[in-house]
Amino acid sequence: MNISNKRSIPFLVLFLLATSVLLYRSTIVLYPSFIHAWTQSERYAISLQFLNNGFDIFHPATFNLQTVDGITRMDLPLNEFIVAILMKILGTTSPLIFRIYTLTVSIIGLVFLFLLSKKITSSVLKSWMVILFVFLSPLYTYYQAGFVPCVPAISFVFIGYYYFYNYKTEGKKKHFFWSIFFFFLATMIRLPFLIFLFAAFLQQSYLYLKEKKFLKYELIGFLLAFGTFIGYYRYNVHLGTVYGNMFLDTFLPAKSFSEFKDILHEVYDHWVLQYFTVWHYYLLLLVAFCSLLSFRKSKRIENKAMWFNLFLCGGGSSLYFLLMSGQFFDHDYYFLDSLFIPVVLLFLLCIRDIPAETERSQLILFSAFSVSVMFMFADSKWNQRERYLFRTWDRVEITQRNFMLADKYLDLVGIPKDAKMLVIDSYSTNIPLYMMNRKGYTVYQTSRDNAAVALLSPKWDYVVIQDVFLFTDVLRYYPIVSSLIEPVADNGKITIYKRSPKKKAKTLKEFLDLDSKKIIYKANASFENEPIDKHFQGEEILEPNELSDSTVCAIDSSTEFGSSFILHANEINKSPNSKIYISADILDQNIGSNLQLVVSVSDGKETSYYQSYKLQDYFKASKNFQKEEFQFVLPPFGEAKDELKIYFWNPGKANLYYDNLEIIIYKNQ
Repeated sequence: MNISNKRSIPFLVLFLLATSVLLYRSTIVLYPSFIHAWTQSERYAISLQFLNNGFDIFHPATFNLQTVDGITRMDLPLNEFIVAILMKILGTTSPLIFRIYTLTVSIIGLVFLFLLSKKITSSVLKSWMVILFVFLSPLYTYYQAGFVPCVPAISFVFIGYYYFYNYKTEGKKKHFFWSIFFFFLATMIRLPFLIFLFAAFLQQSYLYLKEKKFLKYELIGFLLAFGTFIGYYRYNVHLGTVYGNMFLDTFLPAKSFSEFKDILHEVYDHWVLQYFTVWHYYLLLLVAFCSLLSFRKSKRIENKAMWFNLFLCGGGSSLYFLLMSGQFFDHDYYFLDSLFIPVVLLFLLCIRDIPAETERSQLILFSAFSVSVMFMFADSKWNQRERYLFRTWDRVEITQRNFMLADKYLDLVGIPKDAKMLVIDSYSTNIPLYMMNRKGYTVYQTSRDNAAVALLSPKWDYVVIQDVFLFTDVLRYYPIVSSLIEPVADNGKITIYKRSPKKKAKTLKEFLDLDSKKIIYKANASFENEPIDKHFQGEEILEPNELSDSTVCAIDSSTEFGSSFILHANEINKSPNSKIYISADILDQNIGSNLQLVVSVSDGKETSYYQSYKLQDYFKASKNFQKEEFQFVLPPFGEAKDELKIYFWNPGKANLYYDNLEIIIYKNQ
């Protein structure tokens, strides 16, 4: 079944490109999103900043000013630098450039892995099995059209092994230098890949000791590689000391054997079928079993040099796993950094021993391989779909969507390009900043302390808060925010604020600056003798209350749902980007009973929006009425018949009294 490389390589590349279209056609244009969007966005930000800093590769920077001028210590940003050059040439900063670059490097690496496999197995079919074993690994598939440097580093290692194998079998000096160069390149862009350069060094050092001679050119090659690496590493440490560091640079082992066992358990449950599909594991067990039978029969080990190298890099990868085990549960790509390549090498060396000499055995192998590939592809594609599935709790993705086209909006409202922005509740270090195309600072998640430090700093020019998190995540935990800033502009998704000249406490209504130009609809209910707004539906329980000296609305323990305020989209002109302000005087002496204020939007069949606030999260039980304020941010209405509903939900069957209810539906100016 052998055919020349001139025919097989183009066909392989076309196949991988066609399969890539099926896998990535809906995601190839996306910004860093979903799984590990935080890490991927930092890499994208570095490429964007190369366009702004004159392509200074020795001072990589992000948009986040938590380091001096955003400059950060990191592994050699070669991929980010090349992507920036491509962006400059093509005149676009689209994330498509980064994704296609990573995919291209991946395919180049797979071509060299194919050539290596063909040399070891002497079989085109087996070589295809090795390539698709890698290409259809769900984890590899996800990152090979992404932003982290793991996949380019893996590709460089594949190329390095191709030349290393040629050197071990043919002894040509140029093959040695090419192999060391690509192992070195992988090490420079991703530090854990030092494992493979060091494994090659140990292997050759063993031969020096065994044969009691050394080759001068090998010594020169290793000295150049390790010397350059050490020199850059020391420079990197200096860079971190002077400017700061946005990336992890310490080992994070398990603190105890018990914790290590818990990590193993969590990794197994969470990632084992993300690393490979179940079909990958079946194939791996099959080829390992065949290799073991072959060894028992022949009592010989073929490709001893590669097996020895696998032993060395496998040991190094296992040690790395121990040293970084604290990261493996939360960061799936650490598997790519370490154990992935040893598994691929094991598969490659074992598959050689599967019998495929006769036409019958080749047909059986081809049939089994074809069925496995179909299932692997289906599982990998399903995995990609799951990884890119939007979930309502994914605040990083919500943030990205809210900041879409924010740069153009800030230009429109006159925010200078050099203005320093402070993003409160950013849920990442760089996403909102590069979406605004402005440098600044981020508060990842609000707490009283970190928000206070950030807001009281004189370094920022404007504050940006996502409207959907303003009430729930910012004012709830840090209400003094309202006295320190005031709104400048609002596009319905994000609001830009400036420093308030007068530091005074404001009610939510005052802070939102609800003037008549913003108000779409307003309703009041004091439950006295005047008619209640027609949009209130349900049977109200009205009774006098001595604490308020007036008639109030009551929800007793027999009532699960209070009266609803119902409004249809056509009554407010289907206004996009609308918000709701609600205030009421509330009395509840048992606030722990799970009482909730709910706002929902539905078309009569399906609910397109639902948000609720548990009252116990926003105020304490009291024997007196308390004025409480709430805000909801609505999505755009779909149809004129869409129904907006506001009501109290009483699943805990408590007693609630409320009065002076005010509902204001408003939009940004």
